[in-house]
Amino acid sequence: MKFLKILKICGFSLLLLLISLMLNACSTFKYKTYDEKQNEDVDDPEPNYEITLNQDFQDFTTYMFIGNRIENFGTYFNTYFNAKENFDDAYDDYVTRVLSSYNESQDSIFSLPSLSQEAKDKFNTAIEKASKVIQYHKSSEFMDKSVLLVGKAYFYLGDYLKAERKFSEFISKLKSSTLIDEAQLYLAKTQLRLDNEKPAMERFNNLVKNSKSRQVVSESYQAIAEYYLNKRDYDNAINNFKKAIEFSNDNEFKARMQFLVASVTAKTNPKSAATEFDKVLDYNASFDLEYISRYNNAKNLILSSNYNKAKPLLEDLEVKYKDNLPNLGQISYLKGFYYEEKKDNKNAINEYYEVIKNFPNTAPSSEASFRIANYYETHLNDYLNAFRYYRFSTEQSTAGPSFKNASLKRDIFKRYFELRSIITDQEINTDYDQEFKRKTNSVPEEEDLKKNEGDNGKSGGFWGSLPADSLNGLDSFKIKEEKIADATFELAELFLYDLNRPDSSEYYLESALNRSNEYEFTAKVLFALSSLYRKGDNLEKSDEILRQIVSDYPLSDVANSSRKLLNISIVDEYRGDSSDSLYSDAENKFANKEYIPALNSFRELAVTYPGSVHLDKALFGAGWIYENILMKSDSAYLYYSSLIKSVPNSEAAAIVTLKVEEYESFNHTSKDTSGTQNSIDTSGVKDGPGNDNNEQLNQQNNEQKEDVKDNNVEVAPDNIMKKEDGAPTEDPSNQKK
Repeated sequence: MKFLKILKICGFSLLLLLISLMLNACSTFKYKTYDEKQNEDVDDPEPNYEITLNQDFQDFTTYMFIGNRIENFGTYFNTYFNAKENFDDAYDDYVTRVLSSYNESQDSIFSLPSLSQEAKDKFNTAIEKASKVIQYHKSSEFMDKSVLLVGKAYFYLGDYLKAERKFSEFISKLKSSTLIDEAQLYLAKTQLRLDNEKPAMERFNNLVKNSKSRQVVSESYQAIAEYYLNKRDYDNAINNFKKAIEFSNDNEFKARMQFLVASVTAKTNPKSAATEFDKVLDYNASFDLEYISRYNNAKNLILSSNYNKAKPLLEDLEVKYKDNLPNLGQISYLKGFYYEEKKDNKNAINEYYEVIKNFPNTAPSSEASFRIANYYETHLNDYLNAFRYYRFSTEQSTAGPSFKNASLKRDIFKRYFELRSIITDQEINTDYDQEFKRKTNSVPEEEDLKKNEGDNGKSGGFWGSLPADSLNGLDSFKIKEEKIADATFELAELFLYDLNRPDSSEYYLESALNRSNEYEFTAKVLFALSSLYRKGDNLEKSDEILRQIVSDYPLSDVANSSRKLLNISIVDEYRGDSSDSLYSDAENKFANKEYIPALNSFRELAVTYPGSVHLDKALFGAGWIYENILMKSDSAYLYYSSLIKSVPNSEAAAIVTLKVEEYESFNHTSKDTSGTQNSIDTSGVKDGPGNDNNEQLNQQNNEQKEDVKDNNVEVAPDNIMKKEDGAPTEDPSNQKK
């Protein structure tokens, strides 16, 4: 201890000092290593560090000069001691946190450290106290120690730019310090964090070869190991961690390095990792490190299927840490993991529920919920409960290693049920039901009980219905169709990219094709289907669909991409009206009494090509089908009125003008009297699209309505979309709950 050293050097001089101070009769002469005359206007001039950092000089002046003795004594107890104490406490917290999460975070070893607020505050206090030494006591023997301490505090706070500046300052000004190698070591560590690898590695290699401090050499090997670990070079990382152990004389440091050896080994070889974790106990491991090592030893025994050895170790852990609730929660979770790895799913799930009930709002509870959610998803194909437990996992704790994955899964399944609600036109209730609350030991509130009344604990219930679309100048039927088609397509993408279920993706892509005949949308879905087959190495089927796109949808956004994949010349421009082929296709469908496909093509033309020469016929055709085939007067009125506004001088506009006026007049009167709307009077229909023979259309009007049945077209607007038969089993909406 510095105080004892001072006493030994000074003997009874300290006693004389105290007496002299009391009598106010003692000189406080201080030996200085700078010229007072040249620095008389400077409060604390820069000393000659070549002299002041020499320990023999400090020992001599402390013994001979009372002023130097007072400065060193006051600097140590008033500032440096407090700075060092705060730094050491914060560093202990840092080590514990880094080691406890090392298995999950070692691949991001150079990311910003995760510190408690208390540790951050103590590092900042250490910086504040040590800075006072630097500012006011440059001549003291604690100057170099304080500069180094400030730099290290910045380093562990993750403020690498300030740390680099402080270590560089140390090396340039205090090169005669005995701590110069440690400053070089930390400067190199900081440079690695700043991606300045070349000078950092040069410094490490130089320290390994030339430093006289075994601890500096040992920590250099540790830093080199972390460099290789960041590069995913696990063999070199392990070798350098072992060299760090070899050169260190600190048994506590050796225990930490051995733990790192075991953690990296666990990446590729759980069986060997179990042995390596056991070796940590050969050194002077702290209480926390001893527990973490025992826990990971058991975990890797389980992962290597050594269940006979793992079980008694788990029992020993339960006994040894029965009074430590955080540790006991982790051990209880590990028991569930033990059963799960043995494929004993029943006991595994039961153990996970025990963790949730006994250790709520903790990382083990979060992990247990994540494992239950995974079981529902992958084993039972029950997406509703999978979503609930993934969400519950994120609510329990953010500290668990699976938090990010749980958040991702929660968002995926949240979107899944939103899309399913759009497709089925019924909102799916994903709230926690009574059964869920009972299993997780969550006591239902009175309002929740009322809310869940009548569901009898069944999952996947439906309630209410989506509000009907209001016209507001829009085609409600078309909007509804587009929403369902888009939702179906997005669901197909979700199955492919987020859930890795290509069979379900194929099902929903085919369903999307049946739901819409929109020109661009159909081409997009076909292209996605082709990509799915290409990904599955079914090139023949993929190319067949690409040829269909080029043939049937030559003007679509994906047409050129299809041509490119087929090694066909890309079309740079199209001469003529770009809506020609679309109108021709719609007209042919209408002539063949394929009214719904024709309607979709007419609407697509009106939306996509509002300047087309065929716009009047497209609007008239869409309105005619709504009025005479689907019996939807409101939608017919929408297209007829749009026709009058868009192409007022056209022949088609003249045909429907009277009908629009009659509809507006009658509908206004109907609303005033009964609040209901009646259908447009169809007796005035004179024409069908693309046909100038009025009498013929009037005669065929009733026949066409009958022909609808022969074409399997449902007249009721809510049933026009194809029914979903044969959905994949992993889609819970098609399962009995």
